[in-house]
Amino acid sequence: MKRLSIKMKVTIWYTGLMILIMGFVFAFIWLFAGQAVTYQAEKQLKESAIEGLEEIRFQDGHYKRDDDFEFYDDGVSILIYDENGNLIGGSLPSGFNDQGIGLAHDRIQTVVSNQTEWIMYDYQLIQDGQSVWIRSVMAIDSFAKTMNIIFLIVLISIPILILLAGFGGYWITKKAFRPIEEMNRAVNEIKDGKDLSKRLHLSGAKDEIHGLAETFNGMIERLETSFEKEKQFTADASHELRTPTSVIISQAEYALTELNHQAEVKEVLQSILRQSTKMSELINQLLQLARTDQKNASIQYELFDISELTEIVAEEMRELGDKSSISIETDIQPRLKIEADQTLLMRLLMNLMMNGIAYNEANGYVKIKLYEDRNDIIGEVSDNGIGIEEKEQERIWERFYRVDSARTPKKNGNTGLGLSMAKWIVEQHQGTITVKSQIGKGSMFQFRLPKRRSQ
Repeated sequence: MKRLSIKMKVTIWYTGLMILIMGFVFAFIWLFAGQAVTYQAEKQLKESAIEGLEEIRFQDGHYKRDDDFEFYDDGVSILIYDENGNLIGGSLPSGFNDQGIGLAHDRIQTVVSNQTEWIMYDYQLIQDGQSVWIRSVMAIDSFAKTMNIIFLIVLISIPILILLAGFGGYWITKKAFRPIEEMNRAVNEIKDGKDLSKRLHLSGAKDEIHGLAETFNGMIERLETSFEKEKQFTADASHELRTPTSVIISQAEYALTELNHQAEVKEVLQSILRQSTKMSELINQLLQLARTDQKNASIQYELFDISELTEIVAEEMRELGDKSSISIETDIQPRLKIEADQTLLMRLLMNLMMNGIAYNEANGYVKIKLYEDRNDIIGEVSDNGIGIEEKEQERIWERFYRVDSARTPKKNGNTGLGLSMAKWIVEQHQGTITVKSQIGKGSMFQFRLPKRRSQ
């Protein structure tokens, strides 16, 4: 069984609701219209009778009426009876027989005479011991005709209104869902073409559906960016791992052919060790980055002396700098305390200093400065190396990104992950990191970390 579309469901609900509302409205009209007609008829009878009484008086034991007394007015017949019930004024309307209908003071009576329904009102006037009755009579078949006309109008109008409600509801619903159909068509084009560069473009007023489309466009844009970064990350990681892997394989094959030459085998094993160490470092960094992406990395906060930690890192970096004829200089304010993850801050300092060494020339320098500024600790790692072009400075934080392949260092096993890791460490500690650089004059990386973590 084919399921109804949302448009059809909404149309059915809308039409059903309109039928229910119209039913209540017309039932109300039918019920209260009859009561209103009856009330109006009774009111007219009483007013006609009272007006007739005002024109009657007693004189010399007999009743008198004004010369302009009207026995018929606007469908109402006025009859005058003596105290014994004998008709003494006016004439019975055609088709009305008052035989057997007693007089009742200030009462409304309804009778059927000659297949016509009549309504009448009686009132007794007593003055100076004399009395006279006045009766107002009218046929209510005219009101019945009015009610029949109303009923006929209701019967004709209800189906028309239902059809109008149905078609109108379907048209409104179709118009409201048109942007969704456009979104569905665009999404299918994106899915079938596997092209995340396409976006949803809706026409018309800026309503909630347009807001949904904009949100969807934002999601596609983030997915496109994420996929592009993932593709680039995979390609770069594969490239970085392919080189040491190829070296290890080739060196191992060579060693197998030189088993009788101990010196050759030793040299090969040293080469394999270097490449394996490089691969291990790369894998560790990739693992750390994967954990950060999955929000699995835990930060162990502790209060420690960051000045002492910086001195230790600088001392370790001197050995690496000496190999490349790079001097390590320090300007560290003593006894600075910070609440942070000591292992991660050590990694931060090492990555920044290794970057300064890697992108420097022989006889250059890398300087680390550490000082406090109110509630923050500020660190600056500067060098007089090759520098970074201004247009490249925003992208150096991307994984595996290198500013220029012609100036990319081949030494020290640089993988292009150090600055990405440094930025992540700083941000995890609610800090900031910036870079200032000029081509041929060097670079200066500055990070600012709060002394105490925010709760």
